Amino acid sequence: MLAVPRALAHLTTWSLAALALTPVSGASAAAAKATVRAPDGLVARADRVAHGPATARAAQTAGTDPRAAEQWALQGDAAMGAASAWRQTVGADVTVAIVDSGIDLGHPDLAPNLWTNPGEIPGNGADDDGNGYVDDVHGFDFVGGDGDPQDANGHGTHVAGIAAARGGNGIGGSGVAWRARLMAVRVLDADASGTTTAVAQGIHYAVDNGARIVNLSLAGPSATTDLEDAIRYAQQRGVLIVVATGNAGADLAGAPTYPAAYPEDNVLGVAATDSAGGLSAVSDYGPGADVAAPGEQILSTALGGEYEWRTGTSMAAPHIAGALVLLAAARPDLDARGLRDALLGQTRHTGLAVETGAVDVGAALRAVIAPASWKAAPAAKRTVGAAKAKGRTAGKAMSAKAKAKAKSKAKVKAKAKARKAAALRARSTAHR
Repeated sequence: MLAVPRALAHLTTWSLAALALTPVSGASAAAAKATVRAPDGLVARADRVAHGPATARAAQTAGTDPRAAEQWALQGDAAMGAASAWRQTVGADVTVAIVDSGIDLGHPDLAPNLWTNPGEIPGNGADDDGNGYVDDVHGFDFVGGDGDPQDANGHGTHVAGIAAARGGNGIGGSGVAWRARLMAVRVLDADASGTTTAVAQGIHYAVDNGARIVNLSLAGPSATTDLEDAIRYAQQRGVLIVVATGNAGADLAGAPTYPAAYPEDNVLGVAATDSAGGLSAVSDYGPGADVAAPGEQILSTALGGEYEWRTGTSMAAPHIAGALVLLAAARPDLDARGLRDALLGQTRHTGLAVETGAVDVGAALRAVIAPASWKAAPAAKRTVGAAKAKGRTAGKAMSAKAKAKAKSKAKVKAKAKARKAAALRARSTAHR
């Protein structure tokens, strides 16, 4: 692998198609900024489909979303406890910043959930709220230097949909947090390239404008001062940073990746699991991988209102970001440490090569919601209702049987009485 100076470290959003990426060539040692790059992360299959109608193959909570059955990570409770979690909350108005290649602002499954800057007037060319950014209505573009963070690559759009595509709206699929607020922060260009300086600026922007969670589906082999300073800035203000661990399939003990390897406790490094519950073959693991989440063959939003599958720890990280949104929505009083501890304290498959285990957002919510407020499974309620209905039906049947028996007895008695009366009349006639 090409050696890269510490000041020129490369961050990469990893994909199944690029398991062992070398750093981007052509960077000058005299450059003042570190280079970052994100490959497309697309799985090599023709599954890029528009959001037209489709038939769901299995029932789940997001039953009105036609492609929900194709999202294995969100089926029932099997993968990450989504069904139990959604009975408690679908995200409310917690803001999660997607610091990436931007977001497709017109996507029908994302547009309803976009964060909107309450102090900014769209399109007037002024910095209405005085935060230093002009027309930053839904976020900011640190590549073009304007208030239009429209995605020109697709990676950020896919990540955003995993975290918080609109659920239950009859369109496409859903994200983990149906009603989160997506702040679009563009730091990667149309070729998915950028700088750590832009990423750091994006983190500062997200923190200053109210994001509680920041998703960084980025990983690289070296640390940089600007990025770690931004993470510390977020830590001081109670903001969690969710990051991908990388897709080299390597042990992080010998090959640490950043930002996952930063020591700040507001950083949650995320490894990827497959549909069987084991670590994906592409996922890095070990120290710095705090938790694992679904990351293989993940269907989510794509440019132009479409949907596509991608694989990698870039896909695993937003599952965790969405899970943290659900926790923050259910318990807005919890600080960053409280949210982190709730999530990491209730993992499953603890034998995985990560610090804790695989995410179980349903269990995490159960740990912080009072038992009296916990909402039981609808299936259990239907079973009880069915039993009661069956009891009522049986009661009615017994009642009808009892009435028939009583009627039969009455007829027998009436006949016996008639025979007795006839016998008495016969005897009376004989005596005469």
